[in-house]
Amino acid sequence: MDQRKWWVRGVVLGSALLLAPAPAWADKLTELEQVFETQQQSLQQLQQEMHRLRQDRTAQQTEIDRRVMEVEKKAADAAASSLLTGYEPGKGFFLKSADGQFNLSLRGYVQTWMQIEGARNEEEFPGVVGGQDLTAAGLARHDPSTFRLRRTRIIVSGQVFNNFGFFIESEISGGAIGTRLEEGWGSYTYAPWAKVTVGQYKPRFGLEMLTSARDLDFAERAVISRALSPEQQLGATVEGTLKLATMPVYYGVGIYNGCGRVDQCAIDNDGKKEFTGRVAVSPPMPFGTLTIGLNADHRTFRIVRGNGATDANTVTRVVGGFENFNPGSPTGVRLAGNGVGGTQDGFRINGDRVTGGGDLVFDFYPFVLKGEYAYASQERDNLGASGSNLDHLIMQGGYGTIGYWLFGTKRNGLLTNLRYEHVRVDDNKGAFTSAVANEVPMELRSGTLGLTWYVNPSVRLRGNYILIDLRPGRNAVGMSNSTHGELAHQGIAELQFQF
Repeated sequence: MDQRKWWVRGVVLGSALLLAPAPAWADKLTELEQVFETQQQSLQQLQQEMHRLRQDRTAQQTEIDRRVMEVEKKAADAAASSLLTGYEPGKGFFLKSADGQFNLSLRGYVQTWMQIEGARNEEEFPGVVGGQDLTAAGLARHDPSTFRLRRTRIIVSGQVFNNFGFFIESEISGGAIGTRLEEGWGSYTYAPWAKVTVGQYKPRFGLEMLTSARDLDFAERAVISRALSPEQQLGATVEGTLKLATMPVYYGVGIYNGCGRVDQCAIDNDGKKEFTGRVAVSPPMPFGTLTIGLNADHRTFRIVRGNGATDANTVTRVVGGFENFNPGSPTGVRLAGNGVGGTQDGFRINGDRVTGGGDLVFDFYPFVLKGEYAYASQERDNLGASGSNLDHLIMQGGYGTIGYWLFGTKRNGLLTNLRYEHVRVDDNKGAFTSAVANEVPMELRSGTLGLTWYVNPSVRLRGNYILIDLRPGRNAVGMSNSTHGELAHQGIAELQFQF
């Protein structure tokens, strides 16, 4: 019905237009054209306004994005320039940049000993034996039970511009040791397989010598390690870790002055350099971890202008105008005597020394097995009759240890361990020829029983009992709890704090 009405109205309207006069129709058409043009203009204006608004919105968005980027950049710059501080138990305080390119670490540790010595019992000293006054020697060599400040160290280390590092460790104990620089070096790391270190530090040789005193399994390093592994020297090292298939391989080669720390030898006193090399591999194992190391060292001991090469621990030193090799015992005294009462003061040496050896660590919790062996051939030039050369002095020995964790780890645990040592000094012919009177081959066997309680990562308490068998027996006179014979023993209690 509605559609019909609209249809009728359309017919009527159309008829009226058709029947209307021509002028009226023309006026209507003009009116419609004007309306259309007006609408077109309005549409164009609207389109222009929309375009302007879009441009304004784009400009505003660009400005917003720019401001957001500025704010983000300022925040990133502020974060990069900010410093993070903190403390990690057992590793010290640190200060580092947020981007990780710079850091500074401050740490240190104190080791206090209580050495338990036996009574001197000087009435039991054997007197004159073989022309030597062993009573006088014993009186001079014996140490009473005492508290001892073994080490007091401050360590500052850090990193600058990501690839450059530095390390400074000072010993600040008083008394005979005084303040001295233990290590001070700078390094540049090009890649994991290429790092250069220059300064004063330990040459890359030997397992136990390269272990920090903070992390030793026993109160003191093994005799063979202190005797033949070079301690702090001035020099340069190239080292790194490579991959052989999936097995990591460490290498380190270096050249050094070979005459001790900077306080012992500020410059090379003879122009002869020391060369060391170490390779260590960690092959894949069905259980536990295994690391095997091989070591080599070449150095020279000759008196030049009244000076000679000196070890950091004075195992080899100048005595009476000659170089002398005289290792320290597990109880802290010189194995070959101290020159008092006619006892020998070490083995006289002169010339080149070549040292080689190997070491291993097999860790399969709760057991830890370690071992090290070293062999050295030392020239003795011009020390025989009429300035002749003596047979090479052979210094060799090693140690083996077994540890068992009763519970825990080094962060909080109790470790019991046992070490056996064997050291021998002789020549390479089997018929020893002495350079001076009373110089005879020496042999040492030693056992150390230890118990170490890691209270937390910063506090360690340990006890060691040491028993040694030293031959010839006259060298044992005056050593801890020894009167005569070949046996001596000692107890050491140690408390270490580190931060």
